[in-house]
Amino acid sequence: MSIFGSLRGAFARLTGAVSRRPGEDDDLRAELQAHLDMATAENIRRGMDPNEARRQALLASGGLTVASEAVREQRGLPWVDSVAADIRYAYRALKHSRAFTVVVVVTLGLGIGANTAIFSVINGVLLKPLPHRDGDRLLYLRQSTDGPGRENISFSVPEVTDIRHGVPALGDIAEYSPFTYGLELNDGAVRIPVGLVTGNFFQIMGLSPVLGRLTRPSDDGPGVQPVMVLTYETWMKRFGGDPNVVGKQVKLDGKSVTIIGVVQAAPWFPNQVEALLNMVVSPHHLSAQMIQGRTHRMTEMIARLAPGASVQQARTEVAATYARMQRDHKDAYDTGSHFRVAVIPFKEALGERASLTLWLLMGAAAFVLIISAANVVNLTLMRGVRREAELVVRAALGAGVARLRRLLLVENLMLTLMGAILGVLIALGGIRLLTSLAARYSARANEISLDWVVLGFALSLSVVLALLLSYAAYVPKEGTLASIVNAGFRRMSGSLTKQRLQRALVVAQIAVSVVLLAGAGLLTRTMIQLSEVSTGLKTEQSLTIQVPLLKLGAPEGVTDNMAWFRSILMADVANKAKYEEMRREIRALPGVVEVGVGSTIPLHEGGVDFDVKAEGKTLAVGEATPRASIRSADPEYFRAAGIPLLEGREFAATDGPRAARVVIVNRALADRLFPNENPIGKRMALTGEVLKFTPLSGDWQTIVGVVGNTQDGGLDAEPTPAMFTPFAQGLAFSGALVIRTDSNVSQLATSATKIVRRVAPTAPIEHVLTIAQIKDESVAPRRLNAALVSSLGLLAVIIATIGIAGVLAFSVSARTQEIGIRMSLGADRGRVERMILKEGGVLLAIGLTFGIAGSYFAAEVLRGLLFGVAPHDPTTFIGVALAMAAVGLGACWIPALRAARIDPAITMRSS
Repeated sequence: MSIFGSLRGAFARLTGAVSRRPGEDDDLRAELQAHLDMATAENIRRGMDPNEARRQALLASGGLTVASEAVREQRGLPWVDSVAADIRYAYRALKHSRAFTVVVVVTLGLGIGANTAIFSVINGVLLKPLPHRDGDRLLYLRQSTDGPGRENISFSVPEVTDIRHGVPALGDIAEYSPFTYGLELNDGAVRIPVGLVTGNFFQIMGLSPVLGRLTRPSDDGPGVQPVMVLTYETWMKRFGGDPNVVGKQVKLDGKSVTIIGVVQAAPWFPNQVEALLNMVVSPHHLSAQMIQGRTHRMTEMIARLAPGASVQQARTEVAATYARMQRDHKDAYDTGSHFRVAVIPFKEALGERASLTLWLLMGAAAFVLIISAANVVNLTLMRGVRREAELVVRAALGAGVARLRRLLLVENLMLTLMGAILGVLIALGGIRLLTSLAARYSARANEISLDWVVLGFALSLSVVLALLLSYAAYVPKEGTLASIVNAGFRRMSGSLTKQRLQRALVVAQIAVSVVLLAGAGLLTRTMIQLSEVSTGLKTEQSLTIQVPLLKLGAPEGVTDNMAWFRSILMADVANKAKYEEMRREIRALPGVVEVGVGSTIPLHEGGVDFDVKAEGKTLAVGEATPRASIRSADPEYFRAAGIPLLEGREFAATDGPRAARVVIVNRALADRLFPNENPIGKRMALTGEVLKFTPLSGDWQTIVGVVGNTQDGGLDAEPTPAMFTPFAQGLAFSGALVIRTDSNVSQLATSATKIVRRVAPTAPIEHVLTIAQIKDESVAPRRLNAALVSSLGLLAVIIATIGIAGVLAFSVSARTQEIGIRMSLGADRGRVERMILKEGGVLLAIGLTFGIAGSYFAAEVLRGLLFGVAPHDPTTFIGVALAMAAVGLGACWIPALRAARIDPAITMRSS
């Protein structure tokens, strides 16, 4: 073999081995030094000067690429060409390490993808500027009191007037009243949510028309024409984006309304609406009772800050004005109910229900990214051991630390950018699911998209990760040729530090995985607890159909409030006859056991809340006035819905319009009005100033029955106090059919719907759902939360498992000779397995300790999302610890088995 062939062989033996026996480094360095000296002498003999002879000897040793690039750099290679060379080199290096490249790109893609998807939702719902002009100056005012369903009780017109005149920090206030009307279309009628607004509404909101015009102050007051502004979404969905829609007349509950424009796309709050109309559409909103009744609260307030005013200034002035209102009108503010007003930036109000859930998911995704980054850093450190010789050669040939960092940065940027591209593709796949989640909490869900801000976020993550990977790697300092021989190719003095870093990263991965699993476990247990909550119904074999027949809109030519009420009463008689016809025909269908008619469907919020009083009962000082949800039901309603009768009797056919006024209450209301008493035969009545504005009576009504509570406000809500009047004695505002069967209830939907459509061809048909489906809807948001966090937790565990196995596998590879010697000296396979398992077990134990401690503090963040489970639930924490321990030990077992299979004879022969 030639001198140069021997030199290349010595170089390859020195740089190719990961772990050698003690003293072998010195032997190989001496061998390489000898070969370098001989090759240098041979080059000098051929006429080269000593420096060139030495460089050519090094070149012949196998560092061809390194040396040639160093020479090109010394000759003044332009910066652009140098970077291009780095890119080409990085591409070749990654191409030759395909397994490493694929694992890193996939790992980073999962971490970046999860974060990008969730950030797109946070950006769209919480961070993106509002589409409104100067949207940061919009405010939402909310009035609330204590009690179920009293988080927002709206304002009365006198209250709005007092705040408008008493708070200079508010430049102006727009009034908005949510309502529901039947929109008559060519293919039938549909119930649509609308907003009745003052003429200044769009000016205050800072919105512009896409088509036509918007309402203005001249559209206020009696005698004006009823006009409608379509939302952009409704214009596209119901009118196909027809540019000729302006000027058309449509029927709302039988009344003609002119479409005057289409407003730009914008979120609506506190209710999603399809159209906005001027107040004249509803005679009640222009009546003296509405304008003068301080307790007749049907109006929402949206305000704009005055020039120069701040949110804090507005809050201070509103608090002072509200305190004065309570002093001046004590009868309108029950002290026991604790009336209060909140002033909230409009943007914050739009996202307040979504904020906790979304930031929780963002935190979980960030944990996944941390685990992904830790895993990639570990892989990079392992790969770096095999590249130390290359980097030392580069340093010895004159490449400085900055030059080597740049080379690593270019290579890592290629990896992280590929990971970012994969992450964006993953985010595209998950964004629809996340949008459906956000739509349950915020009106801004339709603003979620992978826009340039989100793509910039993904790019920023990839750059930060590239810098992290580049500066985590060891880079030798520039040295001389002698340093290559004497120190360059030995195992680095910092290898112990590197091993500690690798183990610390594994511990961090385990700890973060435990935190995520604990959160997922708590949310999953919450979902299970909710699914086990009793709905209060004895059967789920019931089908519900909401059929609103009563038209709340005033007929043509009716502008007087009392005339409007009279028209409702007249229509009510005909509508009840239709409900009876539907009930009778559906009752004749095969398999139907009971058919009930009422104003609401079970497990669904409905009815109107009123103050109530019990005969002979007085309120203690500071005690809140009782309130109840007023509903109606026919004699079969409770049996059909499966609502149990606890005391007394159900309604009878004799409880007709002219019969004595009777009422059935649920357990919650009975306990509130008559604690520790039998309520049967006692009397109660509606009360309050608001009765003046309705056709309802404040007469005494006798309690004839008590039924069980039902979870109408949600499975996690307190039962709502409710009272039922006979369907024949009340107004059928929005009739609902409840059908109980003795077989598969879902098969009945088609037949029942056909009957309803035949009896009421133009009536909207809504909520065709089984009781089981209604219950499932209540749990759906919690289920989605648990599924998302569990998915992130599972992903974290998989990545952490790979990390544990990878670090231990690398340790086994580096200690092959040591293990071979141990086994040749008598250590059996079991002892070797226990040695590796102990090494991994220590890391696992430390990670579990930190993880459980972190979970204890992190669980407090979840408190608002839990139900029936304590944040520090020991069962969940113990289960998570055991699960993670099992997975971790499984990850340790694979490299342990590999170590136990090392053949000491082969190891000793190769050493």
